[in-house]
Amino acid sequence: MIVLELEEEKPYTLPENKLDIETAKTLQRDHKKKISLEHNLWDHSYTLRSNGYIGYIPINDDYTIRIQPKVEVDNVFRMLEYAYKLKSFELLKGLANVESCQDFFERFVNILAKRVLERNRKGLYCDYLERSDSLPYVKGRMKILPTTVSMYRGSLTPTCEFDEHTPDLAENRILLWTLYQLRQFEIKREDVRLVVRKAFHELISKVSLSEIGTENCINRFYNRLNEDYQPLHGLCRFFLEHVGPAIERGSYDFFPFVIYMPSLFEAFVAEWLRENMPPEYKVKKKHTATLDSEGKFQFQIDLMITDALTGKTLCVLDTKYKASSKPEESDICQVHTYAAKMGTKSAYLAYPSVTTPLETSIDEITVRSIVFDISQDPDKAGLLFLNELIGQLKDSRALRFREAPF
Repeated sequence: MIVLELEEEKPYTLPENKLDIETAKTLQRDHKKKISLEHNLWDHSYTLRSNGYIGYIPINDDYTIRIQPKVEVDNVFRMLEYAYKLKSFELLKGLANVESCQDFFERFVNILAKRVLERNRKGLYCDYLERSDSLPYVKGRMKILPTTVSMYRGSLTPTCEFDEHTPDLAENRILLWTLYQLRQFEIKREDVRLVVRKAFHELISKVSLSEIGTENCINRFYNRLNEDYQPLHGLCRFFLEHVGPAIERGSYDFFPFVIYMPSLFEAFVAEWLRENMPPEYKVKKKHTATLDSEGKFQFQIDLMITDALTGKTLCVLDTKYKASSKPEESDICQVHTYAAKMGTKSAYLAYPSVTTPLETSIDEITVRSIVFDISQDPDKAGLLFLNELIGQLKDSRALRFREAPF
């Protein structure tokens, strides 16, 4: 197996005789969204560059691409903790010396499987579901018409509707489907493979196996009986998104996965703000705004900060996971349009690293750049980000108050 080592956002060049033509075609055909490939005829070489992805991508039986993040690995997984609401798992505790994404992923798998086993020992979450079945006795409510038909045909078993207390619920099906998916990949650590297999077999005897989409893992209702399922479902969503159908299954010497860093950065900033924003403000993410009365034209705003009491939009934010030295004109126009639509005079472009500072006013709307530096400790960088944002919001509100007519 030949492993091509790339670093996020950096070009990787190799002689064309080091990458056979069939592999190059496969890369362009199946993975062009994740990896850009350029054939340099003048020096007979190939140049590869990640399109915002990190992780392990198997190309064929002979080649694998491994893409390292541009920041420290533990910072990436701190971002994941926030984005997928996994902080209660303390994923990074005792892992200060771990530098491999591979090791982190297998630790995630181990945590999920062990927590499933632990919950199964305590008892899976159950609820009452309505069922209909033919029984040798009356249970619940007897259905007259089906029972009459059965008796006419010579059967003495009544058809009944009844409530059954069962663990065969969506909460547990999410866990089972994720374990089923993970069993199809080669995991290096034998102890992790065994615990995944054990967790799967314990659940399959109690829960139906059915395909689950990532949308089923979010916006669920939790109560005191199943609140511990929320981080489990966050971990399931993580695996189903990053180790899903985009990666071909098979036997590898590594755990195949990809993470799209722009989406992770957006989700991380949103969840960090929601956890740390002062109570007088409210964070809204993924707000869809329509441009026409029929709703045919619309756009999605990454983040909005609103007044918790009045609901008024105070500012809009658009995350830009880019390494550019300064904000681009198209991004400025985009976030300006968002602000105009939402009736606010403050718009921000949030970057993961330092760029040329921007502050410009267009039609009384001020567009600023702001940095959430993910190369630093996420919580320390977040406080700097939040203090700058809140300070400017307070200044803006004070200015509007002074200018208001009396």
